Amino acid sequence: MYMDLRNFQLKDSIFPNDLEFKVVPNIEEYMKKNNPTVFKAVISSPFHLETIQKELQQMDVSVFRINKSKQYKDKVIDKEYEYLDIAPSKTNKEEALAILSDYLKLSSSQVMAIGDNLNDIGMLKTSGIGVAVANAYEEVKKVAKFTTVNTVDNSGFAEAVYKYVSF
Repeated sequence: MYMDLRNFQLKDSIFPNDLEFKVVPNIEEYMKKNNPTVFKAVISSPFHLETIQKELQQMDVSVFRINKSKQYKDKVIDKEYEYLDIAPSKTNKEEALAILSDYLKLSSSQVMAIGDNLNDIGMLKTSGIGVAVANAYEEVKKVAKFTTVNTVDNSGFAEAVYKYVSF
C-alpha cells in the first residue's frame, strides 16, 4: 500500500497525533457495519481500482481515481500506483471555494484557483482564474485558463500568484 506508507511517514513528521490510520479487509462492509463519520479516505493499490470505485459510487460519497504512473509517478516514494480519493458527497474543493467566496463576498471572477490533480477540476472551472501547474494532469490543463511554466515542485504555485494576481 504505497499511499498508506507515504501518508504514514508524513503523519509522523507533520501531524503526530492528528491522523488515524485503519486497515480494514473490506471497506464496504466496514462502512455499512460501523457507519463512521468520514471526512476523507484514501484507498491505494498497485492494482486497478475500477471495481471498488464503481461500488463506492453507489454510496453517498465523492470518488476520484488518481493514477500515479508514467509522468505522474510519485517521486516521493519512487513508485507507480493508483488511489481512490473518497469524501462525503458535496465535500470537494469546488464547494469549499464557493463557500469561501460567499463568506468573503467575492464573485467567482475575483477568485483564483491553482491545481494539479483531478480533484481540482471543478474548482478550476468555477474560479475566475483557473491555473494548472506545468506538471498537472492533462485533464486539469484542459479546463484551466492558464498553465504555469514551472511545476509544483519548482515554484509553480508561486509563479501563478505572482503572474495572475494583481497586488
